[in-house]
Amino acid sequence: MKQTKQHILIVDDELEIRKIIQEILSDEGYSTATASSAEDARNQARSRKPDLVFLDIWMPGEDGISLLKDWKDQPETDFSVVMISGHATIETAIEATKLGAKDFIEKPVSIEKLLAAAEGALPQKIKGEDVFSHLIQNTQPFSKRLEGLEQEMIKNKIFVMQSEEGQEKVAWARALHLKHYSEVGEFKQLQIKQKETSIEQERKDVFETLEDQKNATIFIENIKNLFEENKAPVSKKLIACTHNRPIKIFVSATDTNEISFLEEKNIAVLDISPLRNTLKEVPQILDTTIKFFVERDGHDYRRVSLASQNMLSKYQWPGNLRQLVDLAQALLSRKDKEIVNVDEIQEIITLQGPSGNILIENNLLSLSMKEAKKLFERAYLTRQLELVGGKISELSRRVDMERTNLYRKLQSLDIEYKKKKKPTS
Repeated sequence: MKQTKQHILIVDDELEIRKIIQEILSDEGYSTATASSAEDARNQARSRKPDLVFLDIWMPGEDGISLLKDWKDQPETDFSVVMISGHATIETAIEATKLGAKDFIEKPVSIEKLLAAAEGALPQKIKGEDVFSHLIQNTQPFSKRLEGLEQEMIKNKIFVMQSEEGQEKVAWARALHLKHYSEVGEFKQLQIKQKETSIEQERKDVFETLEDQKNATIFIENIKNLFEENKAPVSKKLIACTHNRPIKIFVSATDTNEISFLEEKNIAVLDISPLRNTLKEVPQILDTTIKFFVERDGHDYRRVSLASQNMLSKYQWPGNLRQLVDLAQALLSRKDKEIVNVDEIQEIITLQGPSGNILIENNLLSLSMKEAKKLFERAYLTRQLELVGGKISELSRRVDMERTNLYRKLQSLDIEYKKKKKPTS
């Protein structure tokens, strides 16, 4: 399995400068390309999106600042840029920084400065990083929403995070922690398990987590499962532990009814929009997800065709970000083709249930014949039931099975369905 190298584009009208920078970066193991003008740079970036661009300020025709302005705020050009120049003013450097340039280096370029600028501007190598936190920090529109949440964090210490299933609320909390609070202390995830312990033990576990001075950020999941007797004490403890202490507490919820026992005046509600609200950016998010797993796990890179991108931009994503990540992993597990086409996307989405979960897992061949048959039958009937809108009579005709036998089969496979009530005489 091969990993993709980080790709750097060098834009300069002087051939010798381009050759020197390219040689240095290639020797360091980077993939490189060069462009001699702004228009050439646009074509190169469209052909293969770079991770970093070294951009000369003064070029004949369109200069580097104009090109940087053109690239600014375009989702498909969200790569890092380092400006280079032999005779730039402080005002020019400030303008470039305001437009989003990561760094500014002067000619003649030394090897040390060049490599330091590249290392500082390139996305950090992925090791054991969580894919959801990575996407939230490195893709639009998630990174913009993250900035909005950061403003709320300045004013408050306790937050309720609301979103649909699959938007991975814990990842948003972890991303905020990594960006601002990892040096203060640890990130702690606390799950309230439904009545698996006594009232006293549950309260003790929650209090110990809140009082632990090592924890700078705490994410509380399933707070709705608290015993009624513990809701008031936990609410008071949440507020008390934030006094005179640099701590942020996130509470996961699907709606406000789950947290009605908390004192609202001390809490800010953070809403995470569903993925269908950002359909235009879905192809970019999917590509970033694929690159994440390529970099971390060593998969071969697969490019999604334009027709597939158009289809994904119209799909409603019932399983939200979790479904998109599952799709990326399913695509990378298939290694026969470099380009992902519409039929392949459609096939995988068809094998995902109404909530976006994969109905048939990749480890099918490790199962016994009996287990594999049951798994297939459940996936097949679940998807067919969804396609007929839950109508058993229509499902019976569609799969050619007598209705009584069909009911028994659905029950044996634990597939939920709505059985019509018999009319009363």
